[in-house]
Amino acid sequence: MKDRHLKYMLLAPAVLVCAATLFYPLVQSLIYSTHDWNLARAPAPEGFVGLANYADLLWHDPEFLGSAWVTLVFTVPSVVLTIGIAMGMALLLVGDGKLQINARTLLVIPFAMSPALVGISWRFMLNPEFGAVDALLKALVPGWSGAPVLADPTLAMAALIAVDVWHWAPYFMLTFVGALAALPQDTLDAAQVDGAGGARIFFEIMLPQLKPVLTIAVLLKTIFSLKMLDQVVTMTAGGPGTATDTLPHMVYSTAFRFYDIGYASAMAWLLAVVMMALAFLYSRFVMGRAA
Repeated sequence: MKDRHLKYMLLAPAVLVCAATLFYPLVQSLIYSTHDWNLARAPAPEGFVGLANYADLLWHDPEFLGSAWVTLVFTVPSVVLTIGIAMGMALLLVGDGKLQINARTLLVIPFAMSPALVGISWRFMLNPEFGAVDALLKALVPGWSGAPVLADPTLAMAALIAVDVWHWAPYFMLTFVGALAALPQDTLDAAQVDGAGGARIFFEIMLPQLKPVLTIAVLLKTIFSLKMLDQVVTMTAGGPGTATDTLPHMVYSTAFRFYDIGYASAMAWLLAVVMMALAFLYSRFVMGRAA
């Protein structure tokens, strides 16, 4: 009897922690999303409104739709650039040489930093008066110095994307380095003996074998980009105007600046549904590969 129930006893602490920190808040937020509850008016949920919050978001709230567009504008280039740059770095740094090992160690430092610290650091570095980036531009390209990057809608979004790529590319570089190191060397050597060039070897031999890892990396980075909040809060605060007001930041502002908990919960659940769909695709892909 003890042996039969041991596995459940060992899992019980983790299940209880998940129930307290994940499942309970999820259920509560779902309940809040069906109520009209503003903390400025009442300390507890007020009238039940059903799906009215969701209907307002999807059909009567241009700010929500605008924020969804901003999130898409951020997510697509962030994912493409992160995966592309990470793959390029992996191709250059794969191997057991001392140079490759030291370079990988140095390049992974940005990922080891807290996302909030990354945002604060880059906000100061992009300052047009005393920032390190402006000082570098003044020395190399004087005509580009002094630009208020975070005060311009286009430049602010570009800076946010660049910082996100800078932060996440090292992580996926390590993923791709491991995948490249696992490729059968005999196949690559045979292709070189047959006279295939580097580009042909990559696109016709390496890339098809890297497809599973690449697909998982794209799905994961998409989820990470959709829920990215720290850099928006610490770098741009959603500005200038609403140029960088992504959905996670809009949820944060609605809940903790305007205290509209019901409306913010509905936003959060719409965003969660998108990420759950991506997580479902991820799990199906992994299970399909395992089968």
